[in-house]
Amino acid sequence: MAVLVLTLPASANATRAAWALIDGDAVIAGGEIGRGEAPDLRGAALPHRVVALAPSEAVFLRRAPVPGGNDRDAQRAAPFLIEEQLAQPLEDVEAGVGTEDEDGARFIAAVDAELLAVWRKFAVGLGIKPVYLVPDAFALPDVGADLIAFEYGDRVLARTRAADAGTADEGRDIDMALAEPVAISVDTEFAGVLLPALANELSPKRVLVSEGLDPNLTTPEGKPVALKRVPAPDLRVQAAQAAVEDLARLPALLGAGLISALDWAGLLRPWRASAILAAIAIFGTAVFAVGEAVYLDRRAKAYQVAEQETFQAAFPDSRASNPQVQLRRALASVGAVEDSAGFLELAAALSQIMMEADDVRIDALRYDSSRGALSVSALYRDFDDFEALRMAAEARDIILEDGGARQSASGVEGDFTVRLP
Repeated sequence: MAVLVLTLPASANATRAAWALIDGDAVIAGGEIGRGEAPDLRGAALPHRVVALAPSEAVFLRRAPVPGGNDRDAQRAAPFLIEEQLAQPLEDVEAGVGTEDEDGARFIAAVDAELLAVWRKFAVGLGIKPVYLVPDAFALPDVGADLIAFEYGDRVLARTRAADAGTADEGRDIDMALAEPVAISVDTEFAGVLLPALANELSPKRVLVSEGLDPNLTTPEGKPVALKRVPAPDLRVQAAQAAVEDLARLPALLGAGLISALDWAGLLRPWRASAILAAIAIFGTAVFAVGEAVYLDRRAKAYQVAEQETFQAAFPDSRASNPQVQLRRALASVGAVEDSAGFLELAAALSQIMMEADDVRIDALRYDSSRGALSVSALYRDFDDFEALRMAAEARDIILEDGGARQSASGVEGDFTVRLP
């Protein structure tokens, strides 16, 4: 199963973060993203989870028993337990607790609030859940050693036995537990000071050291130690291979909303084919509707041209401006129809001229059957609008008679009459 590993920056001013897609022991894709951006995973396997590797020097991490009968009480108590251990005021950090282990201990973590806000922006932009925040030193291989130290670029990472579940010493009080670091990092130039002090404090019996690191730094003087040296691993691969139950023990500092108990990507995967088919169907329907509209528009124009050509052939001496009106007039001249228009004819004529007057609003219509006329009350934007209506009517051989207009707060209120010749 593919896992996305996000390497978080140590500075709140950072604008880029590295990511890698891990499948088994291999890095199959990678790159950088900005805050709120999603990685380009086209053609790659969909990640099942995200492990956000945070620089250990930026994360205060301890494992100790926390008072409280439930998670909420423990969350309230944790900041005050570590207040004296922090290098900055409590109000400048955000603290959290993990789940309770079988021995009653929990992980307690704290991060500078400003830096954590930046990390959250990177994590939210991924669009993948769950997202586990892990100090990079915590991702060192767990082989049951009391002290693990590895070179990692220009830093040295160390992990103590306190990171392992079920290893709390019942004889050790809470102050001792809070004093023992779990996962730490230091610049290589300071490793010669920190690692010996840590080794003397822990008195480890089993030590795991990377091949590039001086083993004497991690062995207390005059005490027997079982020492093993191995090549430094790729922490991205180590983090991707970490058991979910171990990741879930750590505090969800990035926000509980990013730690989802449901794999939504996995749940939606069986519906992907259906979604594609639905999208194709919707697209096909839209294309068909557009095609049908274009076809009908062309047919309407063809009928209009045929109508004009037919009228022109029948009346070669007349210009075909509005064949229906002109035919009605011709029939009326020979007594075939009454010389008065009906409401539908007048309404159709009004509709034709209104197509060229978008700024005119019709407020009322009154049909006078005795006169064969349609009285209209309308609202113009200005007085020029009626002139535009009149010109549109003349072009269609429709009579438009002005009934007067007056200025109002809403515009120009006017009346006119529509008649057919």
